[in-house]
Amino acid sequence: MFSDKLFSMDQKIEGKMASNSTSRRAAQTIEGESSLILFLRARGPSLAVVVLVMFLIAVLQAGISYSVGQGPLRKFESTAFLLFAAALYAIRLALLLLLVLLWLLNRKGALFRTIIAANVYFTVALLLDVISLLQVLGGLREAAKPLLIDAALMSLSNMFIFSIWYWIIDPPGVEDEPHDEAPWAFLFPQRGSSLPYYGSWSPGYADYLFIGFTTNFAFSPTDALPLTRTAKMLMLLQAGISVVIVTGIAAGAINALVGSG
Repeated sequence: MFSDKLFSMDQKIEGKMASNSTSRRAAQTIEGESSLILFLRARGPSLAVVVLVMFLIAVLQAGISYSVGQGPLRKFESTAFLLFAAALYAIRLALLLLLVLLWLLNRKGALFRTIIAANVYFTVALLLDVISLLQVLGGLREAAKPLLIDAALMSLSNMFIFSIWYWIIDPPGVEDEPHDEAPWAFLFPQRGSSLPYYGSWSPGYADYLFIGFTTNFAFSPTDALPLTRTAKMLMLLQAGISVVIVTGIAAGAINALVGSG
């Protein structure tokens, strides 16, 4: 009897110890998850999205840079341009590293300024890519396929770059802070009328990405109208670049492919 009671007590103690161990592990897991959530929240989820989109833009432009600097289009470019492209590549890497570092350090002010500087760089690089490929296009059939691929990469870059610009200029912007006194840059349907369930609606990155997509391929605004001169000039620039990419580079590459067939 005594041994049975002792065995029963041992089982209860072991059960409590196992339960306490499980509870501690669960508490540690919850604490770890809450710490990660607090870490991300303190640095701003919108800023994290911007940094990720800029990495995507850098990858797209790296594809163009490889085609021109190391790939099949290298022989059509001058040595000076190739050296300039290499310098731009180094600047791109430095900007990306700086963006990640400032986000990890939670330096929001410096990060916001770096985002603007990086997007200026990406915009200038996109314009240079367009000019470079237009020079290559001059009736060179063997360059048609890489040109067509680069045209697709530039079109995607154009969409993502200007989606960031639209997000920056339209309050609340990428900082996730209220700017009640700042004028809207775009008139979204949810803002222009009192729609059910949209009383506290605020635009997010997906909304600006949609503006970038429609401007890129429709060459004009669709559901969201530009209100400020800055928004209108940015949309004009994006549509102009897109017209050159689609009707100039892509169409020329397709004609060269058809002619060579």
